[in-house]
Amino acid sequence: SKLRPKKPLISNINDNVLMVSRMLANKRGSASLIIGVNGGLEGIITDTDVTRRLVAKDLEAATTNVASVMTANPTVVSMDDPAMDALSTMVENHFRHLPVVDSNGAVVGVLDIAKCLNDAISKLEKAEEKSSSAAEDAVKQMASLQGAGGNQAAMLTQLLGPLMAQAFGNKSSPTLRSLLAGKPATIVSPTTTIYETAVIMAEARKAALVVENGTLVGIFGFKDMMTRAVAKELPTHFSNVDKVMTPNPESVSPDMTVVEALQVMHDNKFLNLPVCEADGRVCGLVGVMDLIYGCGGAEGWRSLFDTTMGMSNDEDTASVGSHSLKSSTKSISRNSVSSKKSIQSKTQKPVSKL
Repeated sequence: SKLRPKKPLISNINDNVLMVSRMLANKRGSASLIIGVNGGLEGIITDTDVTRRLVAKDLEAATTNVASVMTANPTVVSMDDPAMDALSTMVENHFRHLPVVDSNGAVVGVLDIAKCLNDAISKLEKAEEKSSSAAEDAVKQMASLQGAGGNQAAMLTQLLGPLMAQAFGNKSSPTLRSLLAGKPATIVSPTTTIYETAVIMAEARKAALVVENGTLVGIFGFKDMMTRAVAKELPTHFSNVDKVMTPNPESVSPDMTVVEALQVMHDNKFLNLPVCEADGRVCGLVGVMDLIYGCGGAEGWRSLFDTTMGMSNDEDTASVGSHSLKSSTKSISRNSVSSKKSIQSKTQKPVSKL
């Protein structure tokens, strides 16, 4: 299989945040790579950065240079770097995005941990379709490791259950309730202003749940903030969150397992899942990084990614060409995965096999 990162969305170091936000909104992107005057990679800006470093700081997008909001000298991964090192770097550092460069330092794209996870799950599902006996074995192992299951046990649970149990020390998949224990929920009311919501989101680094009279009525994420508020220049102190939220979002039970939550996220391409009790009481919200980091971290997920990297994918016929971005030797050598870790044996799969 070939590495198929998202096509890089490029902005200039002299652009303001409004320009970048509008470009990302038009392209339906969540991150842009920032190039300097010499053509080298200077930074990366994400929808989360826009909320945390612009809106929550009460800055104007049209007059704020992207350089003051971006993450400068970002870590990058080379196509030739060990794939597990790249994935471990993302999980350990809570990076959702990681720029990918070729051997010449030209940007090829942006690696997205959520896409990596979705691709891995898709490969497991395709493998199951081709091997009914493997599925039967998985169901038997699932029954012995995590109980007989029940009507709620989806096919992904049957496939991932044994693998995760083995990867995480033969422990059953944790529930969302355990992941949320002791963590405050990012709850706002429909009349909370966008600015006040941004402050809460920035502090928790979480999307906001909009609750009215104890009932979940909406969700407002970082991408929503960038595309629906910043890109449209809404007055954040005078606009309420109910005007820009996604109304009536789906929610899941706190007793759902992490594996089942991964199934829901995968099937619906969600990045966040509101968690509510049966009576409607809001427990909190889990994101894709919470699920990845909360049940094993980098070491636990090595088994999942390593297993799926060995699977062929007949649909991987497209390749991504390099973007005409000059190499920024200083930033790449300082921040690349391969400069932080010694290159391992040739038997280890490179990033190009993700």
